[in-house]
Amino acid sequence: MTLLATVFDLDDTLVDSAATWQRVIGAVAARHGYRWTAADWAAVQGTSTWAAYLAQRCGDLTPERAGSECVDGMVDAIARGEFGLLPGAAELIAQAAELGPVGLVSASPRRYVRAAASASGLRRHVEAIVTGDDVTRGKPAPDPYLLAARKLGLDPVHCLAVEDSASGIRSAHAAGMTVLAIPNAVTARDAEVLRLAALQAADARIAAREICRLWVDVYALSR
Repeated sequence: MTLLATVFDLDDTLVDSAATWQRVIGAVAARHGYRWTAADWAAVQGTSTWAAYLAQRCGDLTPERAGSECVDGMVDAIARGEFGLLPGAAELIAQAAELGPVGLVSASPRRYVRAAASASGLRRHVEAIVTGDDVTRGKPAPDPYLLAARKLGLDPVHCLAVEDSASGIRSAHAAGMTVLAIPNAVTARDAEVLRLAALQAADARIAAREICRLWVDVYALSR
């Protein structure tokens, strides 16, 4: 087995969007009579069911409308430059692109993903994009990563997935990919999930410095 491509999650792996997502979802929830809490955010972080969860809490929203209102807010935030790449993310994806093709797999809606990838300069490195709109079963199901591998024309076992969330790590691992975890604060406390990751890095800057060595390490582990 050899690694031939790298597939990245977007939010909190490459772009520093968590605080903005929380603010935007909280504002939408408030307009519809619900107070969004940290527990709500923890329940949906990295999943494809966040819009349905929000709609259920608000009562007067459909999942489609909940998602649309939140994406409107996020696209506006992108236009205002409210968030950008995490430190080291530009170097990380550039290093990955030198090693092989790059994919992007996000649980977020297509309109947001494309806007964020374009505004942050990631789009020029990416050959395949999978969003929450592209699969029926999203993260933590393996479907998004399986689709990304198909778009890249590769068997999933030849792909390195870079993820921050528990649902994303579970998704990539279930698809048969090797996982590099850059765990967020919640994932860092989840030892069971982190055992699914072959490798870990504390942040994108460390992963950017070491991604070439990580590819060699994964090859050695597979022998």
